[in-house]
Amino acid sequence: MTRATKLDERMLNAGTTAKFVLLVVLLIASSSMMVLNVALALTAYDGLSCSLAAGIAPGEDSPAEVIAKRGNQWLAYRECSERYAAPPSWWVLVVWWALLAALTALLFRVLPAWKARRGRVVPLAAIDHDGEIHRTVAALVATAGLEWSPRIVVDLTATSAGAVVFGRNKQATVCLHGGLIALRSAAPDRFRAVVLHELAHIANRDVTITYLTVALWRVYLGAALPPFLLWCAWRFWYMSDSEVGGIEAPIVFRALLLIAVLTVLVYLARSDVLRSREIYADLAAVRWGADHGGWTAPTEAEAEQSRGRRALRRFAELWHPHPSWALRRRALTDPAMLFGVDALPLFLTGAAGAIVHTHGMFVLTQYAAITLWAQHAIALTAAGLIAGVVGTALFRAVTHRALGGGAPPSAVRAGWWLGLGMVAGGIVTGQGTINEWVPLRPWILGLVVMAAMAFSWWLVHCARLWVAAWQGRSLRGVMVLSLLASALALSVWFYWWHTQGVAFATGWLPDLAGVRDSVVTFQLGIESDRPPLQLLDRVFARMVSMTDTVAGLPLVIAAFVGVWSVPLLAWTARKPAGRPAWAGDAPWAGGDPRPGEGLPALQRVLIPGAIGGIAGGLALAAVVAGLLAARETETSVARYVVAQMGGFVLTLVIASAVAALLARLAVPTHRLQAALIAGGVAAALAFAILLMWDASELCLPPLNLELAPCATVASPLPLFNSVFVTALPISALIAALIAVPRPLRRPRPSRPGLTAPARIAVIVLLGVNLTVASGYVFQQASFASRLPESADVQRNAVQTMPLDVGTAASPQARALQADAWFDRGGDDLLDTYYRSREELFDAVTLRVDAGYTVDLLTDIGPLCAELVDFSFSASDYFRIPDAEANVLWVTFLLQVWQAGEDCQTGIETNDADLFNSAMQELATAQDTAYEIDEALDAVISAGEG
Repeated sequence: MTRATKLDERMLNAGTTAKFVLLVVLLIASSSMMVLNVALALTAYDGLSCSLAAGIAPGEDSPAEVIAKRGNQWLAYRECSERYAAPPSWWVLVVWWALLAALTALLFRVLPAWKARRGRVVPLAAIDHDGEIHRTVAALVATAGLEWSPRIVVDLTATSAGAVVFGRNKQATVCLHGGLIALRSAAPDRFRAVVLHELAHIANRDVTITYLTVALWRVYLGAALPPFLLWCAWRFWYMSDSEVGGIEAPIVFRALLLIAVLTVLVYLARSDVLRSREIYADLAAVRWGADHGGWTAPTEAEAEQSRGRRALRRFAELWHPHPSWALRRRALTDPAMLFGVDALPLFLTGAAGAIVHTHGMFVLTQYAAITLWAQHAIALTAAGLIAGVVGTALFRAVTHRALGGGAPPSAVRAGWWLGLGMVAGGIVTGQGTINEWVPLRPWILGLVVMAAMAFSWWLVHCARLWVAAWQGRSLRGVMVLSLLASALALSVWFYWWHTQGVAFATGWLPDLAGVRDSVVTFQLGIESDRPPLQLLDRVFARMVSMTDTVAGLPLVIAAFVGVWSVPLLAWTARKPAGRPAWAGDAPWAGGDPRPGEGLPALQRVLIPGAIGGIAGGLALAAVVAGLLAARETETSVARYVVAQMGGFVLTLVIASAVAALLARLAVPTHRLQAALIAGGVAAALAFAILLMWDASELCLPPLNLELAPCATVASPLPLFNSVFVTALPISALIAALIAVPRPLRRPRPSRPGLTAPARIAVIVLLGVNLTVASGYVFQQASFASRLPESADVQRNAVQTMPLDVGTAASPQARALQADAWFDRGGDDLLDTYYRSREELFDAVTLRVDAGYTVDLLTDIGPLCAELVDFSFSASDYFRIPDAEANVLWVTFLLQVWQAGEDCQTGIETNDADLFNSAMQELATAQDTAYEIDEALDAVISAGEG
């Protein structure tokens, strides 16, 4: 064991509070999901019928088909859900949260009172007649540095030589066991060690967290879990007699599995919180002078256990809220274990984060509160919890290894286990898989693991950077700053994964032609000429489809800029001079007076950024020249727009890639941060060149081929939104990938003193980043606060989600679909037409019998207009989930629309023939409606037979 391992465990936050917060949020998210399911069962909620009416065949359609069918008919699906599948009132959740909080607070207060009740414990004074024990305890309280003395009681019935503390941090009670009192004279060191250990809990301020954790766990078991289990039992009973039982069974089975996994997660998180506090209390007690003999020496049997038995014992220890004596002894002799990054906690944290995110989005979706702000808030919550737990552990491990002269912890290993946990959490919650256990493309889940690896890799390298650069008294401030930046970046990933990544995994792929045409329409305000797709179209459309969803997030610029701005801050630290203040008296291995690898000179990072920016400028000149030449031959507006927008984005990507490569070669140490900083500087510089080109006398070809050869000076905002925001995530990804390979040679660079020009350059860059990120937040804030319009959602789905209407469902599913189409609005629409036609015919008959001619029928014009309006509103309803019947439905709507138009025109122009033709068309539409009835009745009969 190196001397470096014997350092103060308080050097950085232990992460216990973050683990407790993760436990609380996990309980809130899980119990919210459970109470919503129970509350929905007590209402007339019928979301399944809306899916059936949309033509979805549960258990048969893939998740991608479900997404497409809902999206292409979003107007009807949203209206159906609001009418037949409305969630409980919002106050149900508020009352539930208040109830959980009240029960937890009540139990938190009752538990200490119950432990200290009369008949179980007695005051210390009742047995300490000469006051000797009181004086000993008072001396130990002074040794611990407590500002006040806790209440001391004795449990005479407890024969163990131990003690326990309970209550709250500032109102704690220490209960000494009778066995400890009896042992005091024979083993004073043991008595001293045990009491100091309990006082350490008070000094560490973990008493409140401990009993809140216990109270939360018991409230979860006693209040949240039973109603949900009853709901599951009721659903199984209901499904046994229901024709849709086979459809809902996988969903309920998944819910039961989810609850089992959640219960395990909550229990393990609770045990981890309780176990950690014990080890830190042991270390504090030893620091105050407790004898190691207070913890008995390991037996020979323990020391000689096989590797397999030791692994099994360690796994069993995870389930105990109290650490084993062997674990406590190891922590006292080798505190390095407190700075380790273990696989199972990483896995559990990843799973918990994924579950919190999925459940949070479930609640938002139920209440249709899916604004960008709300969705990003849920993603940021999950990411923040992961960053708080995993990031703290990685930062502590890096610091410990740096002081010990060892290699940093493996970011790949940490990311692997974290990513596997995130994958498992997503699968268990059914994120995007609906009623399937695994997605259609399970290999896409590898992106989750790679994202977790990137998260861990950035944190490890950022910690190494700050350990080498920081001179302050504590690393906590820079650690928190790094955790915030990593959480913000990870939240963008969570948002992207939920909105697009999951869809990719389920088998969905965007219609690239539709994506391209939507960009053209957005840029020019006109319809695309829809030319055949070429390679450039495919690349550009794929690039836009991958980044478009996150581009609307107000904090997306801050997230990507933050991953290189936070490391850049390290160059503002004062010049290292020997031992950093934060290291205290901790020794480290090796002869270097500082832990970690030194920072390179700032110019070795910024010069590659400048060169990359110049390369981007040259690429821009080539793009502009190509566009000017293309204007002479290209006839397609869509292709020209793609060439221009794609070319501009490509210039920024080229600039970033060149800079990242040069920085990686120039800086063999801290290569990730160097590549990200240089790539970010180059992308910003290349975009600045684009803006200057636009504002200068030089020619910037316009988007529209019909305009002049050169565009007038445009506002920077459209270019920023369409080019810079699109290129930013791609540039950051490429810069990170370039930094992945390890350099062949790793010289140790020395960091010279930071010159005034270099410091000014850093401050200017950070100021520009802050200004740009803040400006984008203000620009997008209003847009991100709006709920998406159903018409816009459907329009986007129609353009980007091709719907395969030829997919054949089973006769039973088609029968359920036809019945749901009738019940959820189709029958009402047909009845509405019958009544409207009858009302119009009665009015016409009455007036014709009175001798009216067509020119005198103006008062029935509104009835004709109602038929036109009916045809438009009915066209927003679900298509009929039967191909032949749907053809009749489309024909029927066209007939009604044409008849209504002819009716109005005939009256307005006094054209009796046209008016009579309209009446005949209405009769024909009536016959078509009867055919629809008969066709759907046949479908239902076939399914029931």
